[in-house]
Parts: sequence; C-alpha cells; structure tokens
Amino acid sequence: RFGRALIMPNTKPPVTTTEQALEYRQHVLKSLPAGATLEPLMTLYLTDKTSAEEIRKAAAAGIVGCKYYPAGATTNSDFGVTDVKNCYPALEEMRNQNMMLCIHSEVTHADIFEREPVFIEEIMKPLVADFPGLKITMEHISTREAVDYVTAAPDHVKASITCHHLLYNRN
Repeated sequence: RFGRALIMPNTKPPVTTTEQALEYRQHVLKSLPAGATLEPLMTLYLTDKTSAEEIRKAAAAGIVGCKYYPAGATTNSDFGVTDVKNCYPALEEMRNQNMMLCIHSEVTHADIFEREPVFIEEIMKPLVADFPGLKITMEHISTREAVDYVTAAPDHVKASITCHHLLYNRN
C-alpha cells in the first residue's frame, strides 16, 4: 500500500555511517515479500561526532537525512545528541546538501508532559534561527505548543503527528 518509507536509524547498533545505512537498506529490501516494492528512504543517526564529511558522503549515496535523538530520551537513544551545538558542522553540511533533519523533540530534564514545549524553547527556536533553510521535521509532536510553533514557524519547519500520543495526559 505504501511506496516509500522513512527508515529510522535507532537500531542496535545505531546506523551512524553511510556504509551502515546502505547495508540496512539492502536488509530492508531483502525482507520484502516477493513482488512487493518499496523505496526505503535512509537516514543516519545523528551524534555529537557526526562529521560534515560523513554528511557529504551520505548525501552522495542518496541518504535523505539524519535523525536527532536527544541522548537518553527514547528507544535506543543512548548514543544520541548531548548538545546540539556539537552537531553544528554536520547540520551546516546537511543544509548545504539539502538533506532533512528529523527531530525527536523532547528534553530529558523536564516533567514528561513539558518535555516537548521545553525542547521548542531551548533547542528548536535557536536551531531554526541558526540554520535558516535547513529542512526540519519535528517527529510525532503531541502538544498544542508544538502545533502552534510549527504553524507559525518558517516554511522549512514541518511536523508529523502520531495520533495515539495525543491521548496521554495527566487525567
């Protein structure tokens, strides 16, 4: 039913290099049922050490973007970003290569129901200001603050919604 899928890199071990992403792509394709077609859109797992050179290599190989996981925030995020400024050279090259940045948008130091709004203030707003034109998608947003932010953000900032996340609240 679907022709393309954005393949997330938070596997064990995480997909942090172009070579790993290409191997993972082959694994995905080999796993398809006979006669099925799918275009896997591959991403790299962004880390504090992802280099601009790796981004250039990834773009040349057809990798469409990187996924930003804050360290310790979600499934298999142990190798995630500890400080977004560590990623600035990679993000600059992603903008140069017209790649997209997919963000798991939460911090780990706030109340669970405030993690996304705090992320917007502390990470998203400075990131968008520092990298105009970088294609950014806030993945699986779940708060009114995130919807309001993306609605008012520049056109290169988008979001996806995972509907069941909207069901969780304090009540």
